[in-house]
Amino acid sequence: MTLYNSFIEELPLILFTVIAQSAVGFSLLYAFNNGSTASEDRSYKKFGMIFIVLVALGMITSTFHLGDPFHAPYMITRVFGFTQNDSFVISWLPLEIVGIALMLLLGVAILLKGNKNLIYILPVVGLAMLYAMGNIYGSMANTIPTWNLNLTLLLFFSSALLLGSIAYTAFIASESKEYKYSVIAAVIGFVLFVLALVLYTFHLGNLNLDIVGNAFELADGKYELLLGWGIILCGLSLILLLIEEDNTKFAKIAFVVSFIGVFLTRIVFYGLITSHIFIG
Repeated sequence: MTLYNSFIEELPLILFTVIAQSAVGFSLLYAFNNGSTASEDRSYKKFGMIFIVLVALGMITSTFHLGDPFHAPYMITRVFGFTQNDSFVISWLPLEIVGIALMLLLGVAILLKGNKNLIYILPVVGLAMLYAMGNIYGSMANTIPTWNLNLTLLLFFSSALLLGSIAYTAFIASESKEYKYSVIAAVIGFVLFVLALVLYTFHLGNLNLDIVGNAFELADGKYELLLGWGIILCGLSLILLLIEEDNTKFAKIAFVVSFIGVFLTRIVFYGLITSHIFIG
């Protein structure tokens, strides 16, 4: 399977993970900056609408990967189980489905009521969902050695912080303090994001695959290109935030640019699958 074929096959999944991570980070920044004052300034309505749109878009794209979405209720009933050796196992995909569904329900409840407790609960549920999402891939490290649990979790959580912070800056931040905190969070997210990609590159360099030997060959010579442009675009998004403080126009452009940047790096993540393995 070439990188292009893998990209086309996994496009819905790539979009889902990036959008879902944006929503989680967005809820985290909102809870931190506005949780205690949301009911007074009524910013929860704008937050709720944007959050619901993000989660709904993520869920819609995911259905193109899952196949029949009506199988989801059946999958939810198979969260826990035992192997033939009586070993206890956790199925992370059903937990991810439950998590994203709870995020949507909480988002709707916040939009309608603006309850402070729900605003603080939402990012906790979101982070738990991200943990389940990361474990889906980490649990397959034995069959897909290019995936690593710890690096995957770092990559997903840093992406959430980076994208969510910029989304908050673009759509919610109305005071200088809120803008400042969200930009700082975005910078931290960017640093961790780049660190995750660097460590991921070292991980791949130390792999010796039976079929191709060098793991980078699975990217058809585009590994450096995709990672390089992804990091450049994410860095550019931070520059846009810093050009003029409190400029929501630049912040909105920054969100689009950072989204594309993370998207490019995620192509590599899903594309580095050994050619004898088919996922979908």
